[in-house]
Amino acid sequence: MGGKDNGVNIKTWVCLVFASFVLSVVWPPLYALEEKKDVKTGAPDVASELVGTWEIVRTKEPGKPYAEGYRGRPFVSKGANAFTLILEYRKDGTFRRISRVGDNETVQQGTWVLAGHELRHRRAGAQREEVMYIRFDGPNQYTSLEVFEDTPDPGLFAQFRRVR
Repeated sequence: MGGKDNGVNIKTWVCLVFASFVLSVVWPPLYALEEKKDVKTGAPDVASELVGTWEIVRTKEPGKPYAEGYRGRPFVSKGANAFTLILEYRKDGTFRRISRVGDNETVQQGTWVLAGHELRHRRAGAQREEVMYIRFDGPNQYTSLEVFEDTPDPGLFAQFRRVR
């Protein structure tokens, strides 16, 4: 009987070693597929969701409904009646802000940081950072709230859709 028990124990031990080996090979790639979390906040890394090109599609002033423009002027991407804002966020933490009004196009560049829901823009040559609070409504749309400090303007809600 003692010999038979040793055979079972050796088979169990071999199976455990084999299972450990398989897990050591399979586990790291599975772990790499998990959603990475921000070390500081423990929240998912949403900054990567912002990388891409976004165009403004609707705005809302506090107490008013959403509109497909800003203060009565509709958003138009190109042409003589152009009136739009396009934001290009890059992986390296830089951005381009393209404003089109009629035939005039203004391009500004700077850096961005997204921590939790707080998005900070530092445009080249600007004295202060712009601070917005954003919420992803889906993979191709986000809503931002920008508070205009030191002005009587109460702020602006804006919805952006992914262009690229």
